[in-house]
Amino acid sequence: MCKKLEAKQSSLLEAERRTSRCTGFEVYNVNHYDVFRNPLEAKDLLVEALEVQKLQGNSLYDGEKNGRMVKIMPVNRIATKADLNELISGFDYKAFERRQTERPNQPVEKLLLICMGHEVDLAATLQAEVNFKLDIEVVDILRDKSNLEFKRDSEAKVVVKNGKLVIEQFYPMNLLQKLSLLKENVEDWRELVESIMVDWNYDGAVLEPAVVDLPGKDEMVSGKYDIPKDAGTIRIKITDLLSESLEVEVSYG
Repeated sequence: MCKKLEAKQSSLLEAERRTSRCTGFEVYNVNHYDVFRNPLEAKDLLVEALEVQKLQGNSLYDGEKNGRMVKIMPVNRIATKADLNELISGFDYKAFERRQTERPNQPVEKLLLICMGHEVDLAATLQAEVNFKLDIEVVDILRDKSNLEFKRDSEAKVVVKNGKLVIEQFYPMNLLQKLSLLKENVEDWRELVESIMVDWNYDGAVLEPAVVDLPGKDEMVSGKYDIPKDAGTIRIKITDLLSESLEVEVSYG
Protein backbone atom coordinates (compact mmCIF):
# COMPACT_ATOMS: atom_id res chain seq x y z
CA MET A 1 0.00 0.00 0.00
CA CYS A 2 2.97 2.27 0.64
CA LYS A 3 3.96 2.28 -3.03
CA LYS A 4 0.35 2.74 -4.14
CA LEU A 5 -0.22 5.80 -1.94
CA GLU A 6 3.13 7.33 -2.85
CA ALA A 7 2.39 6.81 -6.54
CA LYS A 8 -1.00 8.50 -6.23
CA GLN A 9 0.45 11.49 -4.37
CA SER A 10 3.20 11.84 -6.97
CA SER A 11 0.67 11.57 -9.77
CA LEU A 12 -1.47 14.29 -8.23
CA LEU A 13 1.41 16.74 -8.39
CA GLU A 14 1.74 16.01 -12.08
CA ALA A 15 -2.02 16.33 -12.56
CA GLU A 16 -1.96 19.84 -11.11
CA ARG A 17 0.26 20.88 -14.01
CA ARG A 18 -1.88 19.36 -16.72
CA THR A 19 -5.22 20.19 -18.25
CA SER A 20 -7.79 18.01 -16.55
CA ARG A 21 -10.21 15.86 -18.51
CA CYS A 22 -12.31 13.59 -16.38
CA THR A 23 -13.39 10.35 -17.98
CA GLY A 24 -14.96 9.03 -14.77
CA PHE A 25 -14.87 5.56 -13.32
CA GLU A 26 -17.85 3.59 -12.06
CA VAL A 27 -19.14 4.65 -8.63
CA TYR A 28 -16.60 7.46 -8.50
CA ASN A 29 -17.79 9.10 -11.71
CA VAL A 30 -17.58 12.81 -10.90
CA ASN A 31 -17.49 14.64 -14.21
CA HIS A 32 -20.25 12.85 -16.08
CA TYR A 33 -22.99 15.41 -16.41
CA ASP A 34 -25.67 13.06 -15.10
CA VAL A 35 -24.21 13.60 -11.64
CA PHE A 36 -25.93 16.97 -11.41
CA ARG A 37 -28.53 16.59 -8.69
CA ASN A 38 -30.79 19.34 -10.01
CA PRO A 39 -30.81 22.19 -12.55
CA LEU A 40 -29.93 24.83 -9.95
CA GLU A 41 -26.84 22.93 -8.87
CA ALA A 42 -25.83 22.42 -12.50
CA LYS A 43 -26.14 26.13 -13.27
CA ASP A 44 -24.08 27.10 -10.24
CA LEU A 45 -21.34 24.64 -11.19
CA LEU A 46 -21.29 25.85 -14.80
CA VAL A 47 -21.25 29.51 -13.79
CA GLU A 48 -18.25 28.85 -11.54
CA ALA A 49 -16.37 26.60 -13.97
CA LEU A 50 -16.85 28.95 -16.94
CA GLU A 51 -16.09 32.05 -14.85
CA VAL A 52 -19.40 33.68 -15.68
CA GLN A 53 -20.12 36.91 -13.83
CA LYS A 54 -23.51 36.72 -12.15
CA LEU A 55 -26.03 39.51 -12.69
CA GLN A 56 -28.18 40.93 -9.93
CA GLY A 57 -31.91 41.24 -10.52
CA ASN A 58 -31.90 39.65 -13.98
CA SER A 59 -34.21 36.66 -14.38
CA LEU A 60 -33.61 36.08 -18.09
CA TYR A 61 -29.84 35.67 -18.19
CA ASP A 62 -27.57 33.58 -16.00
CA GLY A 63 -24.72 36.06 -16.15
CA GLU A 64 -22.26 37.89 -18.37
CA LYS A 65 -18.95 36.82 -19.88
CA ASN A 66 -16.63 38.82 -22.13
CA GLY A 67 -19.38 41.27 -23.04
CA ARG A 68 -21.93 38.58 -23.86
CA MET A 69 -25.12 37.87 -21.99
CA VAL A 70 -25.04 34.23 -20.90
CA LYS A 71 -27.98 31.85 -21.06
CA ILE A 72 -27.51 28.32 -19.76
CA MET A 73 -29.86 26.04 -21.65
CA PRO A 74 -31.56 23.04 -19.96
CA VAL A 75 -28.97 20.68 -18.53
CA ASN A 76 -28.54 16.93 -18.90
CA ARG A 77 -30.28 16.87 -22.28
CA ILE A 78 -29.97 18.30 -25.77
CA ALA A 79 -31.11 21.90 -26.10
CA THR A 80 -33.96 22.18 -28.61
CA LYS A 81 -35.45 25.03 -30.58
CA ALA A 82 -38.42 24.98 -28.22
CA ASP A 83 -36.04 25.90 -25.40
CA LEU A 84 -35.47 29.25 -27.09
CA ASN A 85 -38.99 30.40 -26.23
CA GLU A 86 -37.92 31.72 -22.84
CA LEU A 87 -35.44 34.03 -24.52
CA ILE A 88 -37.79 35.07 -27.31
CA SER A 89 -40.56 36.02 -24.90
CA GLY A 90 -38.22 37.54 -22.34
CA PHE A 91 -36.11 39.85 -24.49
CA ASP A 92 -36.37 43.59 -23.76
CA TYR A 93 -37.53 44.65 -27.21
CA LYS A 94 -37.82 48.31 -26.24
CA ALA A 95 -34.12 48.27 -25.34
CA PHE A 96 -33.39 46.47 -28.61
CA GLU A 97 -35.22 49.18 -30.55
CA ARG A 98 -33.33 51.93 -28.76
CA ARG A 99 -29.97 50.27 -29.43
CA GLN A 100 -30.81 49.73 -33.07
CA THR A 101 -31.63 53.42 -33.45
CA GLU A 102 -28.40 54.44 -31.77
CA ARG A 103 -26.20 51.95 -33.67
CA PRO A 104 -28.07 50.65 -36.72
CA ASN A 105 -25.15 48.54 -38.00
CA GLN A 106 -24.38 46.83 -34.69
CA PRO A 107 -26.13 43.87 -33.03
CA VAL A 108 -28.56 44.91 -30.32
CA GLU A 109 -27.39 42.07 -28.08
CA LYS A 110 -24.43 39.71 -27.83
CA LEU A 111 -25.46 36.30 -26.53
CA LEU A 112 -23.65 33.21 -25.30
CA LEU A 113 -25.82 30.09 -25.19
CA ILE A 114 -24.32 27.29 -23.10
CA CYS A 115 -25.68 23.80 -23.62
CA MET A 116 -24.92 20.10 -23.31
CA GLY A 117 -25.64 19.07 -26.85
CA HIS A 118 -28.06 20.96 -29.09
CA GLU A 119 -30.17 20.76 -32.21
CA VAL A 120 -28.60 22.08 -35.38
CA ASP A 121 -29.24 25.70 -36.39
CA LEU A 122 -30.06 26.74 -32.83
CA ALA A 123 -28.52 30.19 -33.30
CA ALA A 124 -30.09 30.64 -36.75
CA THR A 125 -33.52 29.75 -35.37
CA LEU A 126 -33.23 32.32 -32.60
CA GLN A 127 -32.12 35.00 -35.03
CA ALA A 128 -35.03 34.22 -37.38
CA GLU A 129 -37.52 34.72 -34.55
CA VAL A 130 -36.24 38.17 -33.61
CA ASN A 131 -36.49 41.20 -35.91
CA PHE A 132 -33.28 42.65 -34.56
CA LYS A 133 -29.66 41.81 -35.31
CA LEU A 134 -28.16 39.50 -32.69
CA ASP A 135 -24.61 38.24 -32.20
CA ILE A 136 -25.08 34.65 -31.01
CA GLU A 137 -22.39 32.21 -29.91
CA VAL A 138 -23.29 28.65 -28.93
CA VAL A 139 -20.94 26.70 -26.65
CA ASP A 140 -21.54 22.98 -26.28
CA ILE A 141 -19.58 21.99 -23.21
CA LEU A 142 -19.66 18.29 -24.12
CA ARG A 143 -17.76 19.13 -27.28
CA ASP A 144 -16.11 22.53 -26.82
CA LYS A 145 -15.36 22.46 -23.09
CA SER A 146 -14.82 18.79 -22.36
CA ASN A 147 -11.79 19.62 -20.19
CA LEU A 148 -13.80 21.58 -17.66
CA GLU A 149 -13.09 20.71 -14.05
CA PHE A 150 -15.99 21.34 -11.71
CA LYS A 151 -15.21 22.39 -8.16
CA ARG A 152 -17.43 20.21 -6.00
CA ASP A 153 -17.79 19.50 -2.32
CA SER A 154 -16.74 16.14 -0.96
CA GLU A 155 -19.35 13.70 0.29
CA ALA A 156 -19.35 10.85 2.79
CA LYS A 157 -21.70 8.15 4.05
CA VAL A 158 -21.35 7.82 7.82
CA VAL A 159 -23.50 5.48 9.94
CA VAL A 160 -23.70 4.05 13.44
CA LYS A 161 -23.66 0.23 13.61
CA ASN A 162 -23.41 -1.98 16.68
CA GLY A 163 -21.90 0.73 18.84
CA LYS A 164 -19.37 1.75 16.21
CA LEU A 165 -19.03 4.83 14.06
CA VAL A 166 -18.58 3.53 10.53
CA ILE A 167 -17.52 5.53 7.49
CA GLU A 168 -18.91 3.44 4.63
CA GLN A 169 -17.96 5.66 1.71
CA PHE A 170 -16.00 8.84 1.07
CA TYR A 171 -16.12 10.78 -2.19
CA PRO A 172 -13.47 13.55 -2.36
CA MET A 173 -14.81 15.00 -5.61
CA ASN A 174 -11.90 17.26 -6.57
CA LEU A 175 -9.30 14.58 -5.83
CA LEU A 176 -11.30 12.05 -7.85
CA GLN A 177 -11.36 14.36 -10.85
CA LYS A 178 -7.58 14.56 -10.79
CA LEU A 179 -7.21 10.82 -10.39
CA SER A 180 -9.55 10.24 -13.30
CA LEU A 181 -7.17 12.22 -15.49
CA LEU A 182 -4.61 9.54 -14.74
CA LYS A 183 -7.19 6.74 -15.17
CA GLU A 184 -6.35 5.54 -11.68
CA ASN A 185 -8.52 2.83 -10.16
CA VAL A 186 -9.57 3.28 -6.54
CA GLU A 187 -10.26 -0.06 -4.86
CA ASP A 188 -10.92 1.34 -1.39
CA TRP A 189 -11.98 4.87 -0.44
CA ARG A 190 -9.46 4.77 2.39
CA GLU A 191 -6.67 5.00 -0.18
CA LEU A 192 -7.75 8.59 -0.73
CA VAL A 193 -7.66 9.65 2.92
CA GLU A 194 -4.82 11.38 4.72
CA SER A 195 -6.43 11.49 8.17
CA ILE A 196 -9.68 11.21 10.14
CA MET A 197 -10.46 13.06 13.36
CA VAL A 198 -13.47 12.38 15.58
CA ASP A 199 -14.92 14.56 18.32
CA TRP A 200 -17.40 12.49 20.38
CA ASN A 201 -19.03 15.53 22.04
CA TYR A 202 -18.88 18.39 19.59
CA ASP A 203 -19.88 21.71 21.18
CA GLY A 204 -20.90 23.34 17.89
CA ALA A 205 -17.88 25.61 17.75
CA VAL A 206 -14.47 23.98 18.17
CA LEU A 207 -13.49 20.49 17.02
CA GLU A 208 -11.74 18.70 19.89
CA PRO A 209 -10.84 15.29 18.47
CA ALA A 210 -10.58 12.35 20.83
CA VAL A 211 -9.65 10.15 17.87
CA VAL A 212 -6.87 11.12 15.47
CA ASP A 213 -6.48 8.44 12.83
CA LEU A 214 -3.29 9.38 10.98
CA PRO A 215 -1.92 6.20 9.36
CA GLY A 216 1.68 5.49 8.55
CA LYS A 217 2.96 5.01 5.02
CA ASP A 218 2.12 1.31 4.94
CA GLU A 219 -1.35 1.71 6.42
CA MET A 220 -4.78 3.18 5.79
CA VAL A 221 -7.26 4.81 8.13
CA SER A 222 -9.56 2.43 9.97
CA GLY A 223 -12.90 4.00 9.15
CA LYS A 224 -14.50 2.21 12.14
CA TYR A 225 -14.35 3.54 15.67
CA ASP A 226 -15.85 2.42 19.00
CA ILE A 227 -18.31 4.99 20.28
CA PRO A 228 -17.89 5.85 23.99
CA LYS A 229 -20.95 5.61 26.23
CA ASP A 230 -21.00 9.35 26.96
CA ALA A 231 -20.96 10.37 23.27
CA GLY A 232 -23.38 13.05 22.13
CA THR A 233 -23.07 15.02 18.93
CA ILE A 234 -20.28 13.37 16.94
CA ARG A 235 -18.23 15.47 14.54
CA ILE A 236 -15.99 13.75 11.98
CA LYS A 237 -13.30 15.50 9.95
CA ILE A 238 -11.99 13.61 6.92
CA THR A 239 -8.96 15.03 5.10
CA ASP A 240 -8.03 13.70 1.66
CA LEU A 241 -4.66 13.49 -0.12
CA LEU A 242 -5.11 17.03 -1.47
CA SER A 243 -5.47 18.23 2.14
CA GLU A 244 -9.08 19.18 1.47
CA SER A 245 -11.39 18.40 4.38
CA LEU A 246 -15.01 17.41 4.88
CA GLU A 247 -16.74 17.64 8.26
CA VAL A 248 -19.83 15.59 9.07
CA GLU A 249 -22.05 15.44 12.17
CA VAL A 250 -23.88 12.45 13.58
CA SER A 251 -26.28 12.58 16.56
CA TYR A 252 -25.90 9.79 19.08
CA GLY A 253 -27.65 8.80 22.29
